[in-house]
Formats: sequence, C-alpha cells, structure tokens
Amino acid sequence: MLNITKTNVIKFTPKTTAHVPLDIYCKYNVIDDVKSTKFLGMHIQNLINWKNHVEQILPKLSVACFSIRNLIHILNLDILRMVYFAYFSSVLQNGTIFWGNSTNAHQVFKL
Repeated sequence: MLNITKTNVIKFTPKTTAHVPLDIYCKYNVIDDVKSTKFLGMHIQNLINWKNHVEQILPKLSVACFSIRNLIHILNLDILRMVYFAYFSSVLQNGTIFWGNSTNAHQVFKL
C-alpha cells in the first residue's frame, strides 16, 4: 500500500540542468517533487552529492565521540568497543559505499 503523504519524487539531474518540476499523480493526489529526501537512513539529493547526508551524520558521530571520551575512564576496553560499534560504527557504515568517496567525506573521517 502506498502512503501518499510520505511518498516523494526526486529527479536526479546534473548541476548545469535546470530543475523542471514533475507532476505525478496517484489516485488524484499529486506526489511531491523534492530536491532531497531520506531513503533507508541516507539523505539523498537530486544533484547526487552527499553534502546533506554528511551534515546529518556529523552531529550523531560527534555525540558518539563525546560519549566514548567520557566513558574511557569508567569502562573497560571490551565495553568501550561495544559502545563504539553501537553508536559510532553503525552510523558511519550506513551507506559508506555510496557517500564514502564524496568531497565532503573527509569531514567524517577526520572525526
């Protein structure tokens, strides 16, 4: 069943091409034409750059780093590894094969 309120249309175009809106209807309802959307946890833009996705995961990774830094004096190494894999690595590895080679990825890998 298609939920029209959560459904978006995204048209992938290069930067040099002007954005032409699409009018797609489903059961007499217009499906929104958007420039970026979230799909399977990744923020995808119509220009196929990953700047928006990187901006979304940087705060999550910063919080995970802060938490690990504060817990390093309290927990042993095995528990810290579990915290790392639960909070940092899970966010980092989601879709890295797609956005890992983008121009904005260096910000994530520095963190």
